[in-house]
Order: sequence, then C-alpha cells, then structure tokens
Amino acid sequence: MATVRRSRGKWVADYRDHHGKRRIEGPKGQFENKAQEKKAAQALLTQRLSEVSRGDFQPHRTRPTFPQVCERYLEGKVNIRPSTRRGYECLIGLYLSPYFEGWKVTDISTSDLERFRSELAEGLPAPIVEAFVRRETAARPRLVAARAKQRAAKKKPGVRTINKCLTLLTMIFNYAHKHGWVERNPAEHVEKLRDAGAHERRPLDTNILTPDEVRLLIDAGEPAHRDKHGVTTSTNYRLIIKVAIFTGLRAGEMTGLQWGDIDWHSRQLHVRRAWKEGAYHMPKTLTSTRRVDLPKLLIDELREWQLACPKGADGLVFPNLEGKPMSHANLLQRGFYPALRRARLRKIRFHDLRHTFASLLLANGEDVVRVSRLLGHASPSITLNVYSHMLPKEHYGGTDRLAELIYGGNKVETLPKKTPSEGARPISKLPINHLLRVVAGVGIEPTTRGFSIRCSTN
Repeated sequence: MATVRRSRGKWVADYRDHHGKRRIEGPKGQFENKAQEKKAAQALLTQRLSEVSRGDFQPHRTRPTFPQVCERYLEGKVNIRPSTRRGYECLIGLYLSPYFEGWKVTDISTSDLERFRSELAEGLPAPIVEAFVRRETAARPRLVAARAKQRAAKKKPGVRTINKCLTLLTMIFNYAHKHGWVERNPAEHVEKLRDAGAHERRPLDTNILTPDEVRLLIDAGEPAHRDKHGVTTSTNYRLIIKVAIFTGLRAGEMTGLQWGDIDWHSRQLHVRRAWKEGAYHMPKTLTSTRRVDLPKLLIDELREWQLACPKGADGLVFPNLEGKPMSHANLLQRGFYPALRRARLRKIRFHDLRHTFASLLLANGEDVVRVSRLLGHASPSITLNVYSHMLPKEHYGGTDRLAELIYGGNKVETLPKKTPSEGARPISKLPINHLLRVVAGVGIEPTTRGFSIRCSTN
C-alpha cells in the first residue's frame, strides 16, 4: 500500500509502479524542518500515483537530465535561423547546462529557477565559472586556468542576458511538458528582472543623427571608383549610407536587396529578403515584407549605379566586387566606420541609421502608423515604445481647436471695450446716483451697507 514513512531519518514516499515494482523515493530540495519534508513527501507520493494511474510513470534513473532535454530541444528546432540557434547554443552551453548539470528535469522546481536567477544577478556561480574556464582555455591554449578564473570572477551577466536565459528555460520546459517528461512548467511563473535598458527607457537621442550630421556622413561616404579601363574597383558605400538613411532598411535587408525589388515607375522599393549568416532569409517578421517610397534623388543615383555595379547571378544592388553578397564586416570596416571618421562624428551602429530615419520622420510630423509600416514593425505600439521621445511634446492650441470643433461658428460675442480716449469713464468715477439708475434695471437694490441682488424665479 502506498504510504509516506520514515526511512533512515528522512521522510520518503513508498509506492509501487505500474509493473508492481516497489519504489522508495525521497523529495528533493532543502527543508527547514521535518514537517516541511513530510509535506513534500506527501506531494511526491500524490504525483507518482497520478503518473502510475495515467500510465506515463518513468523511474527516476530513466528520466532525462536537463542537459539531455536541452540537446533534444535544439534538435527539434528545425525552423529557426542560424543566428537564433547560435544564441540558444551559447546560453545553454555557458549558463543553463553547467548550472543544472546532472539534474533530472523533473527535479527542477520554481524555487530552483529563482535561485538560479538570483545567483546570476550577483555574478557567475561556481558551475558556470568552471564552464567559462573550460571554454576560454580551449579557445586560447596558452591561457592558464588561474588567469581564466580571474577573468570569470570579473564577469557579471547583464539583465538582458539573465532574462534571455529565463525565456529559454520557459521554452525548454514547455518542450519537456509536451513530451511528458514534466507535469508542469516550473519556469512559467518565474518573474524576470526589470530591464533598465528596455526600449521605452533606452536613450536613443545620442545615437540619432541630426540633419546636418546626416549631410556630413553622406558627403564623407566613399563613392564607387573605377580604374582606367572603366572597371569598378570599390563598392558605392556613399549610396549605401544614403539608401539606409532614406529608407530605414536593416543591414541584412540592404545586402540582400536585388534590382528586381525596385519599382522604377512607382518609385518604390520592395523588401522581400535579408542576407544573414551566409544565406538568404525571409525578413524578420511578416510585416517586414513591405514597400518603401524612394525620393527622386535616390532614383537617379540608383539608375546610374545599376550600370556600374559588379554583376552577379543574384542581381544584387550592393554586392561585393565579385557580384556576391557583401559581408556585414566589410560594410562596417570598409564603408561605414571610415565615413564616420572622415565626418568626425561619434561612433554609432549601422542600425542607428534606421533609428535616424524613423526619428526624423516623426519629428517632422509624419504619422506614427505610416512610420511603423515603413519600418516593418509588427504593431505601431512598438514604434511608439521606441521612438516616443521624438514625438512633439507640446501641443499649443489643442484646447482652442477642441472648443472650435464643439461650438463651430456659434462663438460667444464679447462687447468691444472702450478706452478712456473714446470718452468712457471708469466705473469708480461715475456718480452714485447714476450708478443706481443703471443697476436698478437688472435687479440690484441699494441698502445701507451696499447693494443686494434681487433674484426672480421666473
């Protein structure tokens, strides 16, 4: 008969599995007293009997460990981008698997995940330090372990990194729950840390170029060069910078742009793909597949560049000299960063040209919904969260326009005021008898101490 009893000074759950084999199992974790331990053993017994009745009971030794679940989770993710997979592998290999190494996936509770979050916020826990040392010494054989430990002691994960770990834990445990390895997701109710660098609080003003700085950057961009035979010897980095500023395209969308994506008649650019991680991908989101208007000055320059740019099988607008997709490193190191230095501007990211595009449009009074569509955001609320600081903060005359809307042409007429030069006398200068005759017609009567107002119910 299934029961909770004492065994070797500890409370355990004593039961039989679906094969009739006797199982004795104690609850995992730390308990302040024996009463808590007994309560945990009773909960464990209830859980195991439920598993036996459903037919999905697994002996503890055959249950997968957390690293094994992580490995199967990555194998099951077949529709993610290479960069996303690399990010998952980095978080799992450096933080999650070392910390929960040897843990059965069923033994991890919400309190364990909260402890993991707290320890990461204070620094790198010992298991993660060991993993960091192994990775550093493998990448740099000449680096001694003591030096690697010193470097690990100085590292402290950021809030965004910790929150990414918690998000990935939620997805991993959802995968484990789908396969019946856990009854519930222990990471579902773990609160994330407050991110002081969230979009709505992140200072973008220092990264946004002013119109004068935009002109300086464009002029400092290196144009295309040709040799004496007319062969193009360098990419038109100046035009790349100009297109990025006037369209707000991401770097991958720029390098994946093809001549067939430009509608010369309607002066529009179609964003259909992005070049990233050595392959073409669909844009970041469904709404990122969009159309962007092109100013006439860009149309003329693009037509001229179409005749001179290196030709390739993909028909790219901004290829390398061999006609193949340009690498992001070349875009930055050979084109963007040198232009910033020549223009004597602060160092910003190429993605900040996209922020400049959106911010200048909003500051110029462009509609938020329209800007959101040009950027390819999934919702205008994203645009508002990121660029709300660029919206006009003062709306003078708004209440006057509201009053005019409500009353229309029925405005209250006010009598023109006469100035003393027009013969008007101030009321304080009028004789008292004349004043009494004036006010008597409106229900004001004189009294011994002043005046009284006569009210009528008509």
